[in-house]
Amino acid sequence: MNPDAPLAHVPAQARCRVFRNCVFLRPLKKSRGAIKIHCSPVSGKEAPTVDLLVQPSRNLHGAVRCPPNKSHSFRGLIMAALAEGTSHIINPGISNDWMRGIEALEMFGCEVHPKADKIWEVTGTGGVLRTPDDVIDCGNSGIILRFFTALAACCEGHTVLTGDHSLRHIRLCQPLIDALNSLGAWAVSTKGDGHAPIVVRGRLKGGRAEIDGMDSQPVSALLIASSLADAPTELNVRRAGEKPWVEVTLDWLRRCGVEYSNENYERYRIRGRGKWRGFEAHIPLDWSAALYPIVAAVLCGGSEVHLPGLDFKDSQGDKAVVDVLRKMGADIQVTDEAVIARSSQLAGCQIDCNDFIDQFMLLAVVGARAAGQTVLTNAEVCRHKECDRITEVCKALKVMGADVEERPDGLAIRRSRLRGANLSSRNDHRLVMTLAVAGLVADGQTQISDMECVKKTFPAFVEQMRGLGCDMSTR
Repeated sequence: MNPDAPLAHVPAQARCRVFRNCVFLRPLKKSRGAIKIHCSPVSGKEAPTVDLLVQPSRNLHGAVRCPPNKSHSFRGLIMAALAEGTSHIINPGISNDWMRGIEALEMFGCEVHPKADKIWEVTGTGGVLRTPDDVIDCGNSGIILRFFTALAACCEGHTVLTGDHSLRHIRLCQPLIDALNSLGAWAVSTKGDGHAPIVVRGRLKGGRAEIDGMDSQPVSALLIASSLADAPTELNVRRAGEKPWVEVTLDWLRRCGVEYSNENYERYRIRGRGKWRGFEAHIPLDWSAALYPIVAAVLCGGSEVHLPGLDFKDSQGDKAVVDVLRKMGADIQVTDEAVIARSSQLAGCQIDCNDFIDQFMLLAVVGARAAGQTVLTNAEVCRHKECDRITEVCKALKVMGADVEERPDGLAIRRSRLRGANLSSRNDHRLVMTLAVAGLVADGQTQISDMECVKKTFPAFVEQMRGLGCDMSTR
């Protein structure tokens, strides 16, 4: 088959049942899993990897349209799937993970259909979930693994969840497994190491559980699942971290009328047996994605970049990085219409990164270009993301010539002259975007291998950055 042929030539039964032009084709009846094709017909060959080439750049100007926020998108999708009746999710972040999430939720019994004007229609289950009839492949998504493991505890039967190498070896699920067992469900890691594959059997009865909250996803997952439990739940959280991400979850619980109490993110009480009607929700733009062009404008000389449509009142924690950058000397203006970032001279400082943990690696690049020393702390959870982000960004920056020291919970970075280098993405979307920004202020070319993982949160990253004047290309 010609790989450039229109998608219409692919048999209908081989296409995704949710979105005709998505990156997954629905498998034929006797096959398993989904086939990655990157919006083209199946050619029988693996898609070649794509490298990102970055040259030093100055004088960035223009506007960036940020993608919708992934955290809000997924929580809205899940709450709609659990609602009674029909919901409409407007302008969610569409990605490989989104499509995997839809496939999994349909296995739990809901229906999801794309409509016009970036609207997705969800027919909910009313909180009555059926046991999936196949393994849930979570891919590279920690959200799917953690949130759907908890949802599986609301089913009567057994559910099996697995994922890629990072989910099976890095993204720890043992705290969630232990909590589910405490609340009357049954869950186990098949390898006994606290990672996927995981088997879960319901039902979630409620009661009292304790959980380590260093990683917020298991806490958020339990909060949502406990709203469906047979009885009230008390959840006690040790080392409560990443609190803004939990607040995004609580925001969605409030929208849907779920009854709960929250004591400083350390103790929650959730009533259980929750019911809510379908709703309409517009997904806000993503502050996480916004910070890459913001930092690029601040670091690259002669630049002024505008980012319209961002909401400073939204619960996303990453917006706080704007104040961190201002403290370091960044010229960033926030108006009702846009965020405007300009070239600035920065001074190093100490930064507690826990409330905006996804920006840890980007702040390491900022530290490498700021006068004096920058110390990043309270980021141990970064070791359990798509890769060990503390070690990997430290190694990459050292290759680029940075004076950086790895610490158990962060990094110490001193102002450095960066040089271009050949670097690996480690299949981490945020590492790609971080190193791309570093490449803009390095001497010579920076090459980042296997960069297509950026589609996870910012599919148009390269196009948007090139639109500002960044010298980026792919091959």
